[in-house]
Amino acid sequence: MKAKLNLLLPVVGVLLAAACSTPAKTGLLRDLDYNIPEDAIPAPELRLKMDDRISIQVFSEQLELAAPFNTAGVQVEGDASTLLSATYGVDARGEIDFPILGKLQVEGRTLDEVQKMIADEINRRGYIKDPVVKAELENFTVTVLGELGQMIIPVEGNSMTILQVIAQLSNQMETAKIPDVMVIRTVDGKREAFRVDLQTKELYNSPVFYLQQNDIIYVKPRGLKLSNGGDLFLKILSPTIAAVSAIAYMLLWSSR
Repeated sequence: MKAKLNLLLPVVGVLLAAACSTPAKTGLLRDLDYNIPEDAIPAPELRLKMDDRISIQVFSEQLELAAPFNTAGVQVEGDASTLLSATYGVDARGEIDFPILGKLQVEGRTLDEVQKMIADEINRRGYIKDPVVKAELENFTVTVLGELGQMIIPVEGNSMTILQVIAQLSNQMETAKIPDVMVIRTVDGKREAFRVDLQTKELYNSPVFYLQQNDIIYVKPRGLKLSNGGDLFLKILSPTIAAVSAIAYMLLWSSR
């Protein structure tokens, strides 16, 4: 009898220890070595896609010459006047309908290329000599789904990495399956899924390390979601653990 109890009691101890444990934190970039420089890939320039929205301003030393190209109008503050930017949507043909110049093909171009194209066309047609054009992407957002929550994150500027997104949502990392993160991206009108392993330095070479507008990040759960000392584990197994413990205690008492 005592021999059986000696085998049973360690099992009970293991169950109790497991119930009170929490999952170990999973490290990022585990294979990144210290003091060993590696080539850093610069952020690629964003290229415009269908359904993008861009704001465009045209500037000139003579405000009245630039005004027709800025359909949002002129804002007057005291003695100063400033041109307001207008927003244009990229249609199914990859074009925007720009004042005076008409339809312009912008899909697949960078913002710098769009700025130069518009400035060159205005200058070529003789409307303004040496105009300055400023274009900005208005819909740079990424969507996060899965274990890190459900939200849409707006991006300021023209660059964001997947690590910057993870850093904003790190409170749920303990239960996230970070070796198998999915990034869904629309490429040439087709959705493509990329697998990302946040534990390896090869992440830096991934085509989705630098995010693009409308990317979707899906983080899978690692398993049972435990919190505060394994509450879910206790809810599932606590009746069994309690029964086994009670039987062990009774047998131990009766064997004395």
